[in-house]
Amino acid sequence: MPAAAAATPPIWLSLLCSCSVPTCVSKGRLHEDRWRMMMGGAHMMDREEQLWTHTSMVMAGTSNHSDAVVRSSSVITAIDRTAAITLRPTPAPIWREADIAHVSRSDEESWLLGDAWTLYAYTVDALVPTCGGWSTTFKESIANIGHVLLVLMPWRDPVPLTRAWCLWEIFCGISNEGTEVTIQLPNSEEQALENAIRDDYKAVTDTLVRVQAERADAFNPHDKHMIFTAIESWAGGFGAVNQAVKDQLRAWCLQKAVGAVEAMRARGEDSTDAFAGLCGQVGLVLYQFGEHNRAVAYYETALAVYLRTEGEKGRNVAALYNNLGIAYKNKGEYDKAIYFYEKDLAITVETVGEKHPSTANTYGNLGLAYYSKGEYDKAIAYHEKALAVFVETLGEKHPSTASTFNNLGLAYGSKGDYDRAIAFYEKDLAITVETLGEKHPSTARTYNNLGEAYRHKGEYDRAIAFYEKDLAVTVETLGEKHPSTANTYNNLGNAYDNKGEYDRAIAFYEKALAIRVEALGEKHPSTASTYGNLGIAYKNKGEFDKAIELYQKDLAIKAETLGEKHPSTAQTYFNIGLLHDKRGDKEQACAYMQQALNVFTATLGPDHPNTRKAERNLRRIRGGAVTRQHTSTQHVSESQLQQQHVLAHRNLLLRFISSAVVYQSSAPQRNLLMRFLGAVAQVHAEARRPANTGSDGEDKKTGTGHDCPRGCSAPARALYKDACKCPNEPLAGWLRKRGRRRAVFRPCWCKLDDDDHLAYGKSASGTAKRRIPLSSVQSAELAHGGEELHVAVPGRTFVFRLHARSDTSLADWCTAINSRINATT
Repeated sequence: MPAAAAATPPIWLSLLCSCSVPTCVSKGRLHEDRWRMMMGGAHMMDREEQLWTHTSMVMAGTSNHSDAVVRSSSVITAIDRTAAITLRPTPAPIWREADIAHVSRSDEESWLLGDAWTLYAYTVDALVPTCGGWSTTFKESIANIGHVLLVLMPWRDPVPLTRAWCLWEIFCGISNEGTEVTIQLPNSEEQALENAIRDDYKAVTDTLVRVQAERADAFNPHDKHMIFTAIESWAGGFGAVNQAVKDQLRAWCLQKAVGAVEAMRARGEDSTDAFAGLCGQVGLVLYQFGEHNRAVAYYETALAVYLRTEGEKGRNVAALYNNLGIAYKNKGEYDKAIYFYEKDLAITVETVGEKHPSTANTYGNLGLAYYSKGEYDKAIAYHEKALAVFVETLGEKHPSTASTFNNLGLAYGSKGDYDRAIAFYEKDLAITVETLGEKHPSTARTYNNLGEAYRHKGEYDRAIAFYEKDLAVTVETLGEKHPSTANTYNNLGNAYDNKGEYDRAIAFYEKALAIRVEALGEKHPSTASTYGNLGIAYKNKGEFDKAIELYQKDLAIKAETLGEKHPSTAQTYFNIGLLHDKRGDKEQACAYMQQALNVFTATLGPDHPNTRKAERNLRRIRGGAVTRQHTSTQHVSESQLQQQHVLAHRNLLLRFISSAVVYQSSAPQRNLLMRFLGAVAQVHAEARRPANTGSDGEDKKTGTGHDCPRGCSAPARALYKDACKCPNEPLAGWLRKRGRRRAVFRPCWCKLDDDDHLAYGKSASGTAKRRIPLSSVQSAELAHGGEELHVAVPGRTFVFRLHARSDTSLADWCTAINSRINATT
């Protein structure tokens, strides 16, 4: 490139956004004063210069920085009038490298595009209304340039992320296939970011939360309105813009964090404490982004160094054991988590003593791990240890003490002791409000947990009231687009789903989904769970095709982010199994339920409530499948009336066989009863005989765990085995329930559903007024000579009597409830 006079560098002004003027406005040399006026900040420009500033200018400096010429190469977004980048076109050189970001360069030239549109857009507002397709033209121009370079300055609160034009330009670059978007820091900010990764990882991750295009500003209000209108008309609106920018920043942030580690490794510093500290912090960044496997790898790298430099009892060694425990807990590997927490505990007790807040923290983490495993009594024991230490060392009125009350509430709630859980949550709330204030995220969390407790008690309106309190505080303190806000919308959806208001539930789930996709990304477990909840709501509405589509999204994300062998993935298998069962596809239902059972057993153990629930439902579905197969082989010559008689007799026998009369009889009495019933069962025999031989042979091979009395007819044995295999068939009917204050008995429709709840309401078709989890039932027994059924839960006893319309005895209800209780404990 020939050298030019320093005072008159050549420049090409390329129009980006106005279709009312040619793309190439001017090609040639500008006088130094005019150049300085354009780039230095002077505002007195004539119409022609206003057109020039309505552009993006690409400049390339030669190796001696003595010239500038147009090149369509890289794009660097400036920051409208608050620009962090200032070009100073002095005679020699035109700019100093220290004044701009470090951009890609060769030995011959450095590339830079100064976005004069964002710098001087306020001077050309008259042009915009004449250009109806400005946004399309803008995107096409960005695509033609092919490279957007975003300079983050200052990195903690980058100005470009607050400016409407900059966010729009970044989004155009990201959404254009083939356009490269690069993020860079000025040299002065590089070290500041590395220091933050090393010392304050949350500051790094919090930067992403600040991306909210809807809060961006522009110097000219008309420009802001124009950009916002374009964004809202785009597919996905602000959510799509925010998500695209955040994804780009997240990838860049991880690249910088990992790059800092590799740079130290390349310098041969990988055996130092500084290297270990950086690896530990990078692990925390990865953990915050849901990259648990990669986080574990960096924790282990740091641990290996600290074990050499500090020894087994080092403070940093204990901290890394704790972090490994947290990572494995979130991976669903609870035994590994407990193993690392116990290592942390041993070091902490030895180095700081039993009565220290750090020891209490580890007790609390152990409690949470056992809580996740479903071992609630162990969880409570560890939380009580943590509570005792916190109270002694920090006092009753401390946030850590309040959090421990909260954790105790979670454990008791999972045991079904909701009244005790509520008592702990209220203690937590009182301390939190006193120490942190009403308008604090921790206060919102406690409102949420109170809502959860009341929801599980079946008091949905009261639950919703607490969720709404939670929502108000969370939005005020954290903002509308925060994951915690999404959690509250999700729980409101749960409450309305439980109430049977499915459309309202779906509306809240969709709000939660939009925020989670934007804040956490599409590929995140929380996003997956929201798809799952939407699936449940659509299933309850009877829209099975829509439900299965949402469940499959849930499953795909969880399998990718958490892995196939994770309890959350198993829960999705479970939900899909139930849905296929509802649709009548027993084969698919069994396949998914078996997969859920396998994963629950492998990750949670055979005694976890989720494992038992999956096993029980699999047994029920298989029983239904066998029954359906048998009934489908009936002779086609049977009349419809005959089939109805067969079904009626079969149901009568099943009810009788499973009743208390049989279960409470001695073996000889049962034998006599079954022989008597065998004669009656001949009606059932013809319908069942074609499949009997194979079924009986299969039963003899596998065994059912139940001994049918000898001397029974084959049909009676088959019925007896059906009753034993399927003690959990849904039971429903009219009863009378006593009021809470020992008022009169009122009619209610009761149902023992396949979700292990005893529900009651005003009608069979209406929404249940309350659902009592069977896991919380302490006992179910007949009283007053069999005239009343007493169902005891912590703090209350529900009393039922028969109704005139009852077609099921109280003894049947009592037996069915106790069978379910035994199956869940």
